[in-house]
Amino acid sequence: MESLRTTFFEDPLYVYVALGFLELVLAAVWWERRSRRWRLSLLAPPLLAAIVFAVEAAVVTDRELIVAAAREIARDVEHGRTDAAEKYLDDTFTGRYEGREIDKEQALALLRAGMKLFGVSSVGLRKMEVQVSGSSATMHAVSLVTIRGAALGGGTASLVWDLVWIKRGGQWQIIELVQVQQKVEF
Repeated sequence: MESLRTTFFEDPLYVYVALGFLELVLAAVWWERRSRRWRLSLLAPPLLAAIVFAVEAAVVTDRELIVAAAREIARDVEHGRTDAAEKYLDDTFTGRYEGREIDKEQALALLRAGMKLFGVSSVGLRKMEVQVSGSSATMHAVSLVTIRGAALGGGTASLVWDLVWIKRGGQWQIIELVQVQQKVEF
């Protein structure tokens, strides 16, 4: 069921390719027979493709909402803001930093201090894998952060995030930072 949801609502490329091949087959049959009925059948794949496009555009899945939230946080960090992080970190958020447990306020303070110290110029989200199960989800994400900080002379940091999300009041919130791995290059 999950693969059908992904195929039709998130990434219908395979459906479009299949409909394209069907259109070619119908065109070949019409070319050989030249009947009105086969000519009208050529309308079916484009109409089906339009329906798939409309459904895909109209339905926003939980996975898409989580990815959009992560992108919003990344955009805010790029611009030196923490508004989106404040919005999407749950009040009961927990995480680990340098061997100690941190809460939401400590995580936001660390984010602000890091942005001030390093001077983030860009945040690119390279890979996001989201597994949704009811009202909870896990996310494995890789981000590439470009640092322009004068103290370090600039460089890039690759961060690998493992996050647990929970749906509260119709909105997805980050409840736990399971793990973050970092590799910094200057």
